[in-house]
Amino acid sequence: MFGSLVVTLNGTVVDTMSSRRTRQVLAYLLLHRRAAIPRDVLMDTFWPAASPEAARNNLHVALSAVRQALRAASSVSALERRHDTYRLSADSTWVDVEDFGSNCASGRRADQAGDTATAVRCYAMADRLYEGDLLADDPYLDWVLAEREALRLDMLHAHRRMAELYAAAGDHTGAILVARRALGIDPYDEAVHRQLMQSYRDVGQLHLALTQYQRCADLLWQAFRVRPSPQTLYLHDQLRRHDPAATSPGNLADRYAV
Repeated sequence: MFGSLVVTLNGTVVDTMSSRRTRQVLAYLLLHRRAAIPRDVLMDTFWPAASPEAARNNLHVALSAVRQALRAASSVSALERRHDTYRLSADSTWVDVEDFGSNCASGRRADQAGDTATAVRCYAMADRLYEGDLLADDPYLDWVLAEREALRLDMLHAHRRMAELYAAAGDHTGAILVARRALGIDPYDEAVHRQLMQSYRDVGQLHLALTQYQRCADLLWQAFRVRPSPQTLYLHDQLRRHDPAATSPGNLADRYAV
């Protein structure tokens, strides 16, 4: 469900591209597959402005299309109805979003316990699953927005911690790669820009560190008409002065603690 929706049933790819509504209803059932979804909830989600009768008819057509798409891939009945509720069969079903959430949660627990090796491994597994925003082919679905943003924030947190942990272990190249991935999701995250500046410095690429500052400053000005934060300005000043000792995370935190 990250990036483009891809559904397979018993090894056969389900057609999710021929009908946008079929794809969206199937995606909703997948994302909420842990519980049976009442008919009224589906009607209110997809046809909130329609009359009850029109919404029921639309839902009937959409669910019929979902069944047809699933049956074209396998004879197994994957869509279950009980009274006025619907759900996809939960048996032997794997969803990347669930695995992603599990790895993020395990990474945070390990991180809090001081088990940095396990934390990095879990964060890296989450990173491999995150192939783009949730249901990126349907960017304007109201019911996706909150979940999409929550998953983006989870990924950004994992990226930030991975970059910090890589840098702390002396793997500055790894820190650079992860920080750049994080900025691909949120180009305005100053903490990640600072980490990237420090990592460039630590691999002897001071000119790239200074260029990264300018990129950060330009992005913030163009988007929000604000200057970089005091922490970022201070780091930039110290990089220009060629004073690596003054750019350690501890010194930055002490100088600008609030």
